Amino acid sequence: MRYSARNHRVAGLALAAIVAAPWLVGVAQAAACPAERAVYAMKTAEGDFAAAFVPARSYASVASDLYFRLTTTQRDYWFRFAVSNGYSGITLIPVADPYAASAKMDGPEELLEDEPDDYVHDILRTLRFYPLDADLNMLADPPNRGDPAPAFVMVPEVGLTLWYEPSAITQDLAATRDPMPRGVFRRTACLDAPPPEAFP
Repeated sequence: MRYSARNHRVAGLALAAIVAAPWLVGVAQAAACPAERAVYAMKTAEGDFAAAFVPARSYASVASDLYFRLTTTQRDYWFRFAVSNGYSGITLIPVADPYAASAKMDGPEELLEDEPDDYVHDILRTLRFYPLDADLNMLADPPNRGDPAPAFVMVPEVGLTLWYEPSAITQDLAATRDPMPRGVFRRTACLDAPPPEAFP
């Protein structure tokens, strides 16, 4: 049988499809991952850090029905989302553990609620939250349950508070300096099921 140029092109296309198929499946699976099932990791010289979106039973904030959990080498830190009008963007609001029994009725305590305004502003400036898609486009809003998970997440200035004022964002009275460098959290996995729902 004569092996024509057309046969060669068809064979080449078939081979390319076979090679690309596993990658395309991986992309489709990653794109389909809802935010509450996404796993984020950041590996650094200071240690391994993790992040996740955790669903609330009813609500977490006006901006999102998900909490944001940051896991350092020392402990978990919990936040709800706030979104300001205009060009301000997304800010993390530190809260107590939303799984604790004390959060069952009215939700977790806001840890900065009774602090002086100047102190609150200094802390919140370090808690800006930047979700990005796979093309590194900045997303305007935090995800809600069922929304596609951002490909990347950044909280680049939180290390300042973790170093100088970790007690501002945790109820752990033993909290001391918790080193965390600037970096990018990458979505590394998609869980089969979301974490248990937190209060309220």
